[in-house]
Amino acid sequence: MKTLTVSVAAYNVEKYLPKLIDSVINAENRDMIELLVINDGSGDKTSDIARKYVQQYPDIVRLIDKANGGHGSTINRGIEEATGKYFRALDGDDWLNTTSLDLILKRLQTDECDIVLTDYISCYEGGKDKIESFSGLEDGKEYAFVELAKKIKWMRYHTVIYRTSILKDHNIKLDEHCFYVDSEFMLLPIPYVETIRYYALPLYCYRLGIGGQSVSPESRIRHTGDSLKVADRLLGFYKDLPEDLADQKRKYITDGVAAHMLWHFKTLLMYRTSNQIKTVIERFDKDIRDKAPEVFKAMTTFNSSSTLINLTRRMNYMMYYPASLLKRVKGS
Repeated sequence: MKTLTVSVAAYNVEKYLPKLIDSVINAENRDMIELLVINDGSGDKTSDIARKYVQQYPDIVRLIDKANGGHGSTINRGIEEATGKYFRALDGDDWLNTTSLDLILKRLQTDECDIVLTDYISCYEGGKDKIESFSGLEDGKEYAFVELAKKIKWMRYHTVIYRTSILKDHNIKLDEHCFYVDSEFMLLPIPYVETIRYYALPLYCYRLGIGGQSVSPESRIRHTGDSLKVADRLLGFYKDLPEDLADQKRKYITDGVAAHMLWHFKTLLMYRTSNQIKTVIERFDKDIRDKAPEVFKAMTTFNSSSTLINLTRRMNYMMYYPASLLKRVKGS
């Protein structure tokens, strides 16, 4: 068995894929890795580039060509194909820190935790890189989930390596043909996670500042329907949580669902002011209140966006914000 499966969501990434693959195969312990390049119906040379690496490193790199199904479909296929003890999802325009990868691989050999949590690096195009780390956690320490959830507010997609059996045994499936499924990937497995180990090593290199990224205001407006689809999925997931779920775990999930609701709420506020948008926002917020009152409440305290939603609710969803506030919303 391989120690780590790295599953790459590869869609039209011919410009970035060589750097990604090199960051993995240049590891001294590369034989411990299974690198799955999930080609999601690319129209460029993504598949051809990956195939050359398969020929050179057949015991490490695997190419899986499939019809386009979106980010979630690549993760679903990666989980299905994975044979590694641990599973790390990786976007096709990002890469891994090879030095950290080697150190983590050695540790993963003997680890049995459900999640391995690492630091990551924000890599700005034309700017300086920034290591994003967790304060208050001890390097190499194993935490019970309920203990760790008291110390940190949120784990991000870029920080998490799952034990593969957690994903396979519980049939974790993300929505397909849909943007913004990171929230699903970060929340759906949580009911089954008991132990987490933190390594103070920056592994994931997250590329920022390139055009057309899904977090841009233009993309968020264009894919509002996808954001709503994920919101509906998470509300259904929340409603079906087992009654005996530990209180700290329930709170973590509540906050995580609230975070996505805030994301969608802010996306709606990026639209041009109109009575129609006011009605959409009001209905969305009422749906949260009716289906998940705890999430509705958590939205008021989760992060800096909570100030915005509190104001919106107090104003009865009227869309006449001060110019400075509206400008900040559109630029978020």
